[in-house]
Amino acid sequence: MQIRLDQPLAANGDLVTIKMDYSYIVPKEGSDRTGHLTTKNGEIFAIAQWFPRMCVYDDVIGWNTLPYWGGGEFYCEYGDINFAITAPASHIVMGSGELLNPAEVFTPEQLKRWNAAKLSDATVHIRSEAEVTDPKSRPAKDKLTWKFKITNARDAAWASSKAFVLDAARYKLPSGKTGLAVSAQPVESNGVDSYGRGVEYVKSTIEHYSSKWFEYPYPMAVNVATNIGGMEYPGIVFCGWTAKKASAWGVIDHEFGHTWFPMIVGSNERKYGWMDEGFNTFINGISKKNFNNGEYAGPPADLHRIGKSVIGNPIYENIMQMPDGMAERNIGVNLYSKPGWGLDILRNQILGEDRFDYAFRQYIKNWAFKHPTPFDFFRSMENGAGEDLAWFWRSWWLNSWKMDQGIAGVEAVKKDDKLVGYNIKVVNLEKMPMPIILQIKTKSGKTETVKVPVDVWMKNASWLVRFPTTEEIESVTLDPDKVLPDSNPDNDTWTATGN
Repeated sequence: MQIRLDQPLAANGDLVTIKMDYSYIVPKEGSDRTGHLTTKNGEIFAIAQWFPRMCVYDDVIGWNTLPYWGGGEFYCEYGDINFAITAPASHIVMGSGELLNPAEVFTPEQLKRWNAAKLSDATVHIRSEAEVTDPKSRPAKDKLTWKFKITNARDAAWASSKAFVLDAARYKLPSGKTGLAVSAQPVESNGVDSYGRGVEYVKSTIEHYSSKWFEYPYPMAVNVATNIGGMEYPGIVFCGWTAKKASAWGVIDHEFGHTWFPMIVGSNERKYGWMDEGFNTFINGISKKNFNNGEYAGPPADLHRIGKSVIGNPIYENIMQMPDGMAERNIGVNLYSKPGWGLDILRNQILGEDRFDYAFRQYIKNWAFKHPTPFDFFRSMENGAGEDLAWFWRSWWLNSWKMDQGIAGVEAVKKDDKLVGYNIKVVNLEKMPMPIILQIKTKSGKTETVKVPVDVWMKNASWLVRFPTTEEIESVTLDPDKVLPDSNPDNDTWTATGN
């Protein structure tokens, strides 16, 4: 819808009030963003994308009027949102931001527990599983109006049900501020193997990302277990109600990770889906290792396998492609996995954790509540790290190149008939450059790792690694831990007996 004003808005700030009546029927299935779920104790309504939004006017494109086709997600502007939900008094309603009138919508006992949760590091049961079917667990009224407010946010969502078990606890932020971690789920999802640990998961996620990257900006963080497989909104997420253990942890962590991308850093998901999904996939990996001493941490990715089957494979579009222009089957790789792998490589193999983390934090800080483009991200990382990374962006993002390093030869170097070292010839057979990682084993069993920076490939297709030793080499292996996406493992190893 386009509204044409008789007079333009004043340059130094002006106000236009728009009133609109609208209604719709909440779909039960098929929307993937909003819907309702039938449980044994009642319906759970999860409501999102429920009010008209103004499209973004940015300083790159102007009005961003790309329609929603389903592949790319949302590009939203920031603002303050006040909303009120009137529901049957038997329902509990949770929404984005701060619940402004808890005394009006909870029973006296629930209000006492709600306030206690604000001071508790352990989960407090605001409404227990045993109380869900007890009429006394809700005020004896016909209807109640729940009031919420969220500031400097790009959206708001809410959920309502008489079937909710409601848990909460305090989370602590680096600044000293606190807020409420909340989980609402039906009794079917309330086991300790599922969302019975929801508050623990929410609290850990919010505290980790706040201390690692940028402080969480909202007064509540609410998880709702429902029939939305996983979807994020400021201050509230919808997660699949059947998830268990690592899956329950993972969906909460992923959806709340979106608070940082794209809710704090407001990228254009319509055009560059990797700037939220890929960044989020990357920070999720670090969070998973951090949670409860790695309770759900898995083995590291085999980048050789990925390099052989995925990176540079022509069936996958360039990740800079607009999501709606990609084959749907490729979105998981292009928007989530490949940018996540790329940031892992940049952090762990190229810049190191210290430089990467500083640069990434600076990017988030500098672009918080703004609208960066991919090139703003590239420049910001280079400025923060103090290194030209054009070769990396060109290989991984702007093109879909392959990597293939190989060992072309190993020659002994002697002086006065005595062994003084070896020249190891490494070749770069594809377009993607990467650092050289060599593991060298000598006959005595000694193992040494040699790393050569990527700069050597600037004008060379081969490079001699000079390794000083007086002991015979037994084997040389490229990238033994498989941390780089080498597409051809057959040329990665040299052995003295085989050459």
